[in-house]
Amino acid sequence: MRSYDHGHQLLENFIRGDAMVGLIADVPATTTEMVEALWAAASADDPRAYLDLGECYLAHLQPLGAFDGIDPADAAGRPWSAAAAAFVEPDLPALEAALRCQREAARLGDRDAVATLVRLTRHASADSQRHGLALVRGLDAPTGAELYLTGLVELWLGDAESSARTHTAAAAAGDADAQFELSLYYGQGIGVAADPDQSSAWLRRAADAGHTRALYNLGARLASGADGAVDLAQAATYYRRAADAGHGRAAATLAVMILTGELAGQAQDAAALLDQADAAGFASTDILDAVGLDDPRADAAVLATQLNV
Repeated sequence: MRSYDHGHQLLENFIRGDAMVGLIADVPATTTEMVEALWAAASADDPRAYLDLGECYLAHLQPLGAFDGIDPADAAGRPWSAAAAAFVEPDLPALEAALRCQREAARLGDRDAVATLVRLTRHASADSQRHGLALVRGLDAPTGAELYLTGLVELWLGDAESSARTHTAAAAAGDADAQFELSLYYGQGIGVAADPDQSSAWLRRAADAGHTRALYNLGARLASGADGAVDLAQAATYYRRAADAGHGRAAATLAVMILTGELAGQAQDAAALLDQADAAGFASTDILDAVGLDDPRADAAVLATQLNV
């Protein structure tokens, strides 16, 4: 317990940027201290330590806050169970180490680690995906979310029919991600016969459950008339729900609808939606350029400059 608490606190310090602002005097020594504390806890079968170590190795590929991770070469000489050692990714040693850490945490009873491992195999080899598939299939009384992940791996491995069946079971269990996937499967004929009516039904079911992409896609279908008559008012309702859930493109689309007169609103309303899109990670200027619209925020900036003068 004490080793884990100490190692975890050091990791939190690195993530929040203590090393960058000079609060950690000797970064290499403190990094070593952190890793050894976490490995001591892992050796005592603390699944939390394996989870932290997995983040440390994975951060070598993608920084975690202000932390750039630890060299995955550190993992090469560490003790691994046979189940963890089965994950081999010679071209991505950081991913290999992270997968092994998640497998050890799963071995020690952390069920969430199974889901994390399966998601990570999206970027791994087919062998790792098969190991992940066997692990998630072995769970007792799988939840809808776990069934959804099972269906994803089945598709990655090329078994679209099994994936469709598994997603159907997940969707029946209430998993909105699986419901959305089925809208795509029936729309494109993936593992099932293409069926526009089924595609639309699953899309609406996912949207009713609050699935962000489903909300956006349903808005787009209503705006384009793909399901019948064009209904811009209903489309805007779904776009707004998607935007409020963090879908940047939905926010930008609402702004465009205001600027083109398809939706009631003022220029400042459109500007606020464009800012919302940017905050969600969607480059609002791209959609303005694509449809040939001026940015209403530019006029506001000019006016503000003139007033200041």
